[in-house]
Amino acid sequence: MEPLKYRRHPRVYKKQTEQVEDNSINLSGAAAIGILALVFVKGVFLGYMINKKWSK
Repeated sequence: MEPLKYRRHPRVYKKQTEQVEDNSINLSGAAAIGILALVFVKGVFLGYMINKKWSK
């Protein structure tokens, strides 16, 4: 640990500055295309249902 100096609340752990967190999601191409297809189909279905409701 680093040389100790007077602290009211001493540190009980050493800071890890070397570790960088990466907050991203790794998706394969097939998974991305599947998600896009699902969202597209859901949008088409909801659009159809809204159009059907308002056309009465």
